[in-house]
Amino acid sequence: MKIKYKPTLESVSSHKLPSWYDDCKLGIFIHWGLYSVPAWAEVTWELGAAPSEEEWFTHNPYAEWYLNTIRIENSPARAHHNKTYGVDFPYEKFADSFTCDKWNPQEWAKLFKEAGAGYVVLTTKHHDGFCLYPSKYTDYNSMNLGPKRDLTGELAEAAKAEGLRMGTYYSGLLDWTTYEYPTLGNIREDYNRTYEFADYSLNQAVELIDNYRPSLLWGDIGWPQKGREDVAWLFSHYYNNVPDGVINDRFNSEWYDHSTAEYLMGTRSLSKKWEMCRGLGLSFGYNAQEGEDTVLSGRDLVRLLIEYVSHNGNLLINIGPRADGTIPDIQVSRLKDLGKWLSKYGDAIYGTRIWTERQKDALSNGAEVFYTRKGDDLYAIVDKLPIDQTKVQLPICQQELVVERYDDYPVPIKLEDYF
Repeated sequence: MKIKYKPTLESVSSHKLPSWYDDCKLGIFIHWGLYSVPAWAEVTWELGAAPSEEEWFTHNPYAEWYLNTIRIENSPARAHHNKTYGVDFPYEKFADSFTCDKWNPQEWAKLFKEAGAGYVVLTTKHHDGFCLYPSKYTDYNSMNLGPKRDLTGELAEAAKAEGLRMGTYYSGLLDWTTYEYPTLGNIREDYNRTYEFADYSLNQAVELIDNYRPSLLWGDIGWPQKGREDVAWLFSHYYNNVPDGVINDRFNSEWYDHSTAEYLMGTRSLSKKWEMCRGLGLSFGYNAQEGEDTVLSGRDLVRLLIEYVSHNGNLLINIGPRADGTIPDIQVSRLKDLGKWLSKYGDAIYGTRIWTERQKDALSNGAEVFYTRKGDDLYAIVDKLPIDQTKVQLPICQQELVVERYDDYPVPIKLEDYF
């Protein structure tokens, strides 16, 4: 293999964002693991809206943080766990119920394709330390426990068959199997300071690269302090094996292909590609407590995609499957709603770039307009047009333009040869 990238920050930072990532705009995030068994979290805030860090962790709406939350004294999650499973019931025991017995990876992949996505990112190891692939560095994985299947490999194969790119989420900093006390703050500085753990994370990240050649290397929270010097080598190894791969900004590195935002937090830039990751509701992992009142409607999901794309972002929308491998109907319906809109109006999204002159206009009749550009064409995507109106006056046009209504969904107008 010819080495192109050297294990230096200077070398890896010469990598260019591949056009496929900027073109496809939409990805599907999947949080699935042992936490899908209790499927429980309080329904509280979006990330960034909590009164304090301590309140956030104690009343965490993220079901995938279940193990951490039940470790917090007097938390509602601990009370729920004690009442439902017993004071002495260990989290690891949930592996017995993580059966995935109704899982059909091909059906998942077909649904994601129908939703209009171009890539998929699976949580191969979340902060609870359980791996959804047969890691040779731990027996705490889905091949030895629970379903006894390589969930990552099976989904990667199904995604590829549908023309989707597969990415791997990997939690390199947090692994709650390595300590017993709860996370309450100062995440990036207080945990996993040993060389042993840094090597463990590096070895597993390389394992994912070598075994699955993921199109996205999706880190989270950070990277072990003792292994920071390894990150440039990790990136070079990745790019040399996956030249058109993509790395996010959650490795505590000065280099990344794109930045990330999450609900109300993170970076959104018109000059550097970014990605919004968020759940359809308040949680990433499946939370059986959530319903219509917290889950995005199809219309609102479409609007979010339009808003982010017009401002140089991608949307990585998350689903949280059940422990048996089925996706709740409310989540399926939202993805299909999005897919129907994209099948009709996808030209205004896919392959577009931002219009540097302006990204949004608020009109006098209460409507809003988002702009995307593709070559010489400009798309004005009209949202919130009053129900009794079919024409719109844009600040950039002298004449009124006719809007083809699609229920109460946003609708694009194509201004051909605008430039």
